[in-house]
Amino acid sequence: MPIQTRSKRSTTRVERAERPSLAERLSPVNRVEGSPQSMAKRTHNLSASHVEPAERSSRIEHSLNLSPLRVKPVHGSSFDMSCTSINTLPVELVRYIIRLATDVPVAFDTRSESVLDEDRDETRRLIIKSMKTKTSLSIVSKLFHILIDEYLYEIILLTKFSGCESLRRFAAFLRKNRRSDARSRGDRVRRLELNFRIDADHWTTSWDSLWGLLPACPNLEAILFQPQSLLIWYLRGTVSCCEQFSRNIARRYGGTLRRLEIGGSIRFPQHCMQPMLACMEKLQVIYIRHVERLVLNPSTSKEWTGTLPIGDCVKHLHTILGQILRSDVAFHSLPRLRHVSLKPFVPPTVHDLLRLHAGSIVSLYYEQNTLYAPLPAILETLPNLKHLQVSDRWGTAWDMVLPTQGHSNLRILTLFLTFSSYEESSMLRDMDSLILRVEEGRLPQFNKIRLGGLFLDEHREGRRELGETWSRVGITWEERPDFKAWYDRL
Repeated sequence: MPIQTRSKRSTTRVERAERPSLAERLSPVNRVEGSPQSMAKRTHNLSASHVEPAERSSRIEHSLNLSPLRVKPVHGSSFDMSCTSINTLPVELVRYIIRLATDVPVAFDTRSESVLDEDRDETRRLIIKSMKTKTSLSIVSKLFHILIDEYLYEIILLTKFSGCESLRRFAAFLRKNRRSDARSRGDRVRRLELNFRIDADHWTTSWDSLWGLLPACPNLEAILFQPQSLLIWYLRGTVSCCEQFSRNIARRYGGTLRRLEIGGSIRFPQHCMQPMLACMEKLQVIYIRHVERLVLNPSTSKEWTGTLPIGDCVKHLHTILGQILRSDVAFHSLPRLRHVSLKPFVPPTVHDLLRLHAGSIVSLYYEQNTLYAPLPAILETLPNLKHLQVSDRWGTAWDMVLPTQGHSNLRILTLFLTFSSYEESSMLRDMDSLILRVEEGRLPQFNKIRLGGLFLDEHREGRRELGETWSRVGITWEERPDFKAWYDRL
């Protein structure tokens, strides 16, 4: 039966509805009528076709030429629905479907709440699953390879150290430009994560550029460098970071990097902290596990020593994790600061920082310690604090955490459980005193307790009874085994 089709210019009748393949649509050569032999030649030359990025491409009328799906015809329709398949979809829509199937939003989510609640193991699992999906799609056909290529190398996750020479070859592979594409594979990398064990006890020049990976990936938005140094199988060592590494980070990624994590066995030199941060225009989240003081070499450039004003360069920084605030780094105005992590001892410079940003800080993590109890005084300086996160330790209690008069805006308490939590002297066992504070109205906005960290099955019944007690006073009790204070131990 003849089918009537419409185009922008004319209406014609054809005996059979034919649509050009995606290869023809992606080719820079205009489509021409010809013999089957010429059509075969055009398909053969697909590898030289050029694909424009989705955001720059114009509306394309043609679609992907794959095996049609079996669809029942719609009664009364003038179009033969048996011909409908992925063939009829615009290229932009096919690309969008592929993006949905392979995207890992949490890998690039730099919101403070998302970063703090992130399940790191689950994130890596999702990244690996996405990588497998991308690889499978890329080998389906040349057509799919063209579409998936935009996202194939956007995340690099290395969980095993394959040797210096192997990493250098991989970096060279990323730097190499491909035919018909001005961008290299490394230009497409947005997240670089190195999380492996390495048998090393000192920093080498190869580490300055991460074995060539840093210059090969100029557009990184997230760097997570967390190698574990193992001197012997049962002893974990530490490695002092070289100043040149911090220079490379600052010079290459000042305008792109939104998340920087340096953990594992790496000790970051304190005197490099401010100069590096002074270059980070887009940085939103920073985590450094170990900050160490080093005796400066007299030949060290004055450009990287002393106190530098940070000014507007880190105006987007909202989350500070690790030991950064344990050092003597003097921060200036951070207008978007929302979360800070504190160690047991809080130096005067940090107290000054907290007072300066008391209006914007809404979240705080504090590592409990029986030798210091500055938290009640700190909470008094943070009137807008809504979320308090603490690790339970032996010998701690809620009167070491909360100010006597209470807090008017505190809404959520997250308690990370440890083995000490199940002993007599712990905050988990001291819940009665916290309930009393709530009943006395000293925490008027308080509405939720979240438990994370270590859950022991033999204490499940006790936790259930506590949850029922809190429910009777109108407080939500939430147990989240996936919540880990990862920023306290990576």
